[in-house]
Amino acid sequence: MTSFPQRGRRAATTPDSTPTTTPRRRRVLPRFSARQTFSVIAMAFTGGMIVATSVPALAITATDVEQRASVYAPVEDTVSFTPQTVEVGSDAVESTLASEAYDVHEAPPPIVSQVASVGAVSLVETGAVVWPVQNPDRRSSGFGPREAPCGGCSTNHDGVDFNPGDGTPVVSIADGVVVLATENGGGLGVNVEVQHNIGGQVVTSSYGHMQFGSLTVSEGQRVTAGQQIGLVGTTGQSTGPHLHLEMFGSDGVRFDGFAWLAAHVG
Repeated sequence: MTSFPQRGRRAATTPDSTPTTTPRRRRVLPRFSARQTFSVIAMAFTGGMIVATSVPALAITATDVEQRASVYAPVEDTVSFTPQTVEVGSDAVESTLASEAYDVHEAPPPIVSQVASVGAVSLVETGAVVWPVQNPDRRSSGFGPREAPCGGCSTNHDGVDFNPGDGTPVVSIADGVVVLATENGGGLGVNVEVQHNIGGQVVTSSYGHMQFGSLTVSEGQRVTAGQQIGLVGTTGQSTGPHLHLEMFGSDGVRFDGFAWLAAHVG
């Protein structure tokens, strides 16, 4: 009876014979080329992209919103204040302030002035008094005797010449009524006159040599202290741009306007 060797084991041997073996069968794996490997990887990547784009990145439900709202809801702090109290000792004495006496003065009645071109003018007493131009210290000629600066100029100056610069605004020295506003004022050129009630006295201020076309007021108009009436010029009998200011009372007598303003301004 012939015996067959078992699979995977050595066959029986005899001294006179050579051993016989049965070879093992090897599992042969399929070989893939580089192109086939790349195709497999590409297909896997494409499939992953399809899954990633078809599934929502973040799914939020109403329950999630409510839970997060409860977690991040703002906390309202309630602040309470205790009112302050003041304790006064029993030995404190309450004092009464003494009332101060005061007098009541009736406003002075307005002064009624008659002006030929305007008629009856009611002048309320003014309060503030101001300079007619900026930089009033810049002057070329004062009030009174002087050497005539030109052939037709006076040797007895009836006013004060201010030199703030050509085109500088000219303002009314106080509240009042315009009684003259003309561009043909003779030697004064463009000229404005304003009547005032100052300290119960009628005082008139006259502004001469202003620029043509610069007048901002008309006869009969009421003006206030500091209100612009024109611009510094050199019209009429003038040797250069300046403001010629004259001041006089109800009697028409001229006085030193610079000294008067220095005593009343402010």
